Amino acid sequence: MVTVRGEAELVSAPDLATISATVHRTGPDADRVRRELAEASALIRAIVAERRSSLERHSTSGLHVGPVFSGRGGQRISGYRGRLSTELVVADFAALADLIAAVSALDGAQVDGPWWSLRPANAIYRQVRIAAIEEAKRRAADYAAAFDATLGELVEVSDLDGSIGAPRMMKAFAMDSARGGGEPELDLEPAEQRVGAQVTVRFQLADD
Repeated sequence: MVTVRGEAELVSAPDLATISATVHRTGPDADRVRRELAEASALIRAIVAERRSSLERHSTSGLHVGPVFSGRGGQRISGYRGRLSTELVVADFAALADLIAAVSALDGAQVDGPWWSLRPANAIYRQVRIAAIEEAKRRAADYAAAFDATLGELVEVSDLDGSIGAPRMMKAFAMDSARGGGEPELDLEPAEQRVGAQVTVRFQLADD
């Protein structure tokens, strides 16, 4: 019997780019902060509606409204601050820079990302598994030949989870709509995605 491990790694262009758009607000009371965040949310929805065909999906990913404490011992509430975060998953990379510019132009907006990724159904996952199996079969055949034998019946296959390299993140940035100058030109280069697979295979050996 021979037991071997096959490994493979393939590289693919990403399918998706995810950005996080966060709008910050401050005010003298919580109601005002919530109201201004609701207004900002409506503006983001309008931006999304204009670019819906370029997006895979979008969702609210976080909301926070809380008091700001000041004074001796931090016991006095001097105001409130809040933030609203929206996750935008972009499928059409040609529209990515325009989307970032539109969201960044909102008052008090911050954009983080992009994070590049593959769709779960991307064919590369199957391709890398098959490549790992083929590598395991070649290694097993080499061992068998070294002992003047051939591969016999397949006994067991153990498929370890494949892995994907951590998505590369662009440096987070924030833009103030009050800044002068023309529209920023963003040159966003998609990061290659590395997908790996490992498989352990056990064969019976047969006399040659």
